[in-house]
Amino acid sequence: METNPNLDVLSPSAPKASGRGGRSLWRVIGSATAGTFIEYYDFAIYGSLAPIIAKAFFPTADPVVGLLSTYAVFALAFVARPLGGFIWGPIGDRIGRKRVLAAIILLISVATVLIGLTPDYHAIGVAAPILLILLRLVQGLSAGGEITGAAIFVAEHAPDRRRGFLVSLLQVATTAAFVSGIFVAATVATLMTDDAMQSWGWRIPFLLAGPLGVVGLYIRLKVDETPRFQSMKREAAVAQTPLATALRGRSNLMEMGFAAAYYMPSMVSFYLLMTFMPTFLTKEMGFTAAVSLTIIAIAGSIQMVAVPLFGKISDHIGRRLLLRLTAGAFILLTYPAFLLLNSGELSKAIIGLVLLVLPTAAAQANNLTPGLERFRTSIRFTSSAVTFGVLVALFGGTAPYVSTYLIEITGSPLAPGIYLILTMVPSLIISFFVSETSGQPLPD
Repeated sequence: METNPNLDVLSPSAPKASGRGGRSLWRVIGSATAGTFIEYYDFAIYGSLAPIIAKAFFPTADPVVGLLSTYAVFALAFVARPLGGFIWGPIGDRIGRKRVLAAIILLISVATVLIGLTPDYHAIGVAAPILLILLRLVQGLSAGGEITGAAIFVAEHAPDRRRGFLVSLLQVATTAAFVSGIFVAATVATLMTDDAMQSWGWRIPFLLAGPLGVVGLYIRLKVDETPRFQSMKREAAVAQTPLATALRGRSNLMEMGFAAAYYMPSMVSFYLLMTFMPTFLTKEMGFTAAVSLTIIAIAGSIQMVAVPLFGKISDHIGRRLLLRLTAGAFILLTYPAFLLLNSGELSKAIIGLVLLVLPTAAAQANNLTPGLERFRTSIRFTSSAVTFGVLVALFGGTAPYVSTYLIEITGSPLAPGIYLILTMVPSLIISFFVSETSGQPLPD
């Protein structure tokens, strides 16, 4: 592992991010996690309320067709994310991280609230699903720049030796958002009758994004732009065509490939756990919905604790070694984990889920930071957002569908585990060739 003998010393031209006060740095982290929380909260409540949304916007004699239509709209947001990366990345590299992140949290919040206010099919006919599709498209476009932009915002403020830990806190927000979204949806459904829930109750979780967004926007407007972008702007070094610059150079394309190797382990694993596993536990394993959600809540709690711990570990042992250990752990543990999940016994299912949660937490903690560390400041937002957006569309958003399809064609509930293992192989191989970035100043 490559090391830097002067981990606290930045290059003469680099802004002294490590000298920021602790209070100011935590305010930066709070502003970054706010938008990330709202983004994943929306995905959680939409997925949790899918059967109800299907009846409201896609009424049909066949409930499966309505549900599939609802999930298709859910997937639309993932399809839009790469496009969002192509839009927000270059803007963030040209006008700054702070202004883009403020715009993104505003768009995500407004679109989510408007979904909660949109009349259903019985009120306005075909206009209802059209509006839903348009709003999901806006959410997807906004999300395309959110988490990578937030990670860059934290990283460009953070000390070199703590960057992995501090950026990993964003991934705590993603898991907390999923657990919170599922909990809010379940609570509202429990407190209301089925008719009331179908009529108007499903709107409540979406409307809660309004006050959350106002708080998040206020916090984001109160923090400073990153020292690195300010320095680049003073030196008139802002790239005028960051997208062309990022995609034109062979060297940067290679760095995008290396970044993809870090992003990849968390793609399938995270969405298998948070979106596919609740259905898997009920449909394939026969657990009740309440038991399944309890198991997922336990897994999510472990994940939220483990992610920052692995973030700290990445700062100590390096991104490259942790990537190697993470991919190896998935390859060794996934099949036994799925055997335990398929046992039908609650205690074994929990153990199996823990075997998946721990490497998933390591993957989450070690994806955003090493990805953005590979790119110079002028094209960092563009390169990170485009790479991450393409991967999450190809592998993250499709993970539940592909897993369900594999079970259908193979007849084996172990098939998703094999798929997960196969996605780890490229990252494991690349981990032996990629250079170390832990503790190093961000490239200028």
